[in-house]
Amino acid sequence: MKPFRLHQICIALMLLYAASGCTRPGEIRLPLSEKAEFGPFDIAFKGAAVNPENESSPWYRLKLHPANAPEGMSGIEYGSLDTDIKQSVYQGFHSGLVSPEFYQALQDAWVWEPDTTLLSQAHVKTMVAFAIGKNEAGETVVAVDTDNDLDLADEKIFVPADIDSIYGSGDPDSAATANIIDIYVEQFSRGKKKGLTVPTSIAYDSGRGYIFAAFATYSEAVYKGSRIAVKPLQDLSYDNYGLQAVLSDDIYPATGKVPWEKMLYSGDIMDIDGDLLRIKGVDTKDNALILERIPHSGTDIYSNQEGFKAYPFNGKEFSSGHGISLEDYRGKYVLLDFWALGCGPCLREFSVLKELYSRTARDRFEIISIICPGDSASITDIIREYGLVWPQVMADSDSRNIIGTYNVTYYPATFLIGPDGKIIKKDLRGQALVDKVLALTGETDKE
Repeated sequence: MKPFRLHQICIALMLLYAASGCTRPGEIRLPLSEKAEFGPFDIAFKGAAVNPENESSPWYRLKLHPANAPEGMSGIEYGSLDTDIKQSVYQGFHSGLVSPEFYQALQDAWVWEPDTTLLSQAHVKTMVAFAIGKNEAGETVVAVDTDNDLDLADEKIFVPADIDSIYGSGDPDSAATANIIDIYVEQFSRGKKKGLTVPTSIAYDSGRGYIFAAFATYSEAVYKGSRIAVKPLQDLSYDNYGLQAVLSDDIYPATGKVPWEKMLYSGDIMDIDGDLLRIKGVDTKDNALILERIPHSGTDIYSNQEGFKAYPFNGKEFSSGHGISLEDYRGKYVLLDFWALGCGPCLREFSVLKELYSRTARDRFEIISIICPGDSASITDIIREYGLVWPQVMADSDSRNIIGTYNVTYYPATFLIGPDGKIIKKDLRGQALVDKVLALTGETDKE
């Protein structure tokens, strides 16, 4: 009998994993079923402006320009609805539509390092053209290129719902679905293009003259009887933006929705029937939700969620250039404050942070502000104008992309971290933040 060699064992194990749908120990792949509705997620409309008039603008060159519009429209302007802006820019650069300088500027503004394994240099139909104008009655009407062939002549003209009316109604989901249309787009994933038909709600903001679109679609998986709903964090791409997820147990029966503080994101951890599961992503090729089972052990588990260890980072203080590491502040309470240029609420919060800083001792509490990359001169002016004396770290000075690591998608965002390095509370602001920190540090009487 011939010996069963080690490499034969390895091959057998690889075949076993492949047959079971697993790629590595601890990984769980759950089949996803698609749902044509908003489901437990709040409606998220995204704006779609008309195309720029300046033909030399890189945005003009990136947008779609259909040849015609349906009859019965006057005062027509054309625009483009984008379902994956990063793919659109990437392919635009490689096709020569935009310059290397513009491409680099967007990478800097978005803190984006393109992953060439997730993007296609060849054209992918990520945009959908539309026309906006007036009908004979003087109403604002829209036509959308639902079959994505740059020919709007065969498309239906309709009056879009008013976006304020949708949000002001008692049932926004029903109001939004009144103008649902199916649009055809393409998606690039795992090295291949595939076509998608996406139910999309179209609305109009008369004040700004903007068209808005919301994709009425999400997917659902089941683990030990618990339903897990997932959708892309932005647009229609899981690969380029990550995901948001909700557990059926967290849905409010009265609304059918999940509150934002219960929302989960890529990298977050779910506890389902005693199993700790980290959300890894979605394999769109196989239409599967990928989870990682985390063993219950004495080791620290990192996550952006309350009760877990905050991810470490290293950066440079904006003004001095000195190195800053979160680990250096172990033993203190630390507030990570994420802010950005042009964020009014961020600027208004500075007075609260200044009061808190003056009422606490540095051996007990520290603030570290993380700045969304922007114009250095403008950031310097703000630091001086508002008298910000605590450390400021430009996000792009951290090689691990701290904004992406902490899944910051809005500003201001805060993480209150304890002396043990674990996240105590997220998104505390105003007097609630002051009261919480002073209670923790025992400095409630210090004025």
